[in-house]
Amino acid sequence: MASAPNPVDPLAQLHDIHLPVAIDAWPPAIGWWILVLLGICLLAYMSFLILRRWRKNQYRREAIADLQKLLQRYHEDTASIDYLALYNNLLKRVAMSHFRRDQVASLSGEAWVAFLDNSGNTQEFSMGSGQSLIQGNYAPESDFDAKELHKIGYAWIKNHHSDHIPVVPLHD
Repeated sequence: MASAPNPVDPLAQLHDIHLPVAIDAWPPAIGWWILVLLGICLLAYMSFLILRRWRKNQYRREAIADLQKLLQRYHEDTASIDYLALYNNLLKRVAMSHFRRDQVASLSGEAWVAFLDNSGNTQEFSMGSGQSLIQGNYAPESDFDAKELHKIGYAWIKNHHSDHIPVVPLHD
């Protein structure tokens, strides 16, 4: 006798495929921990460098504020001799806070403006409007452009450097 065909479909008896359990994102692999740690170290180091540079240039920010006050005071009271003396003193204070005292303290006249030109990579002090610093403090009447002096003083304060300044050895 022949058997009757099975009324049930054999494919219907198959079960679904069991997928593996999804991989959790937590805890991350050791490589991710190392990468996060390196990122934190890099951020901390960058923050340290930025803070150090900010602190190192504090004297520049204060000098620029003093220079602005000096110009404002000049416009209120145009006493030219006072302005040149105060301007020169401000530049000297800035120079002594960045360069060695024995390099800067005794400079005056042409040596002083040459120093400003060398350290500021400019010629505005010895060839431009900064020439008034050479004899301006000693002349009874001094003719100068305060706005131009302010401009070159601002540029010098912002950009002075000690790369091209020869170091003078201390004498015994």
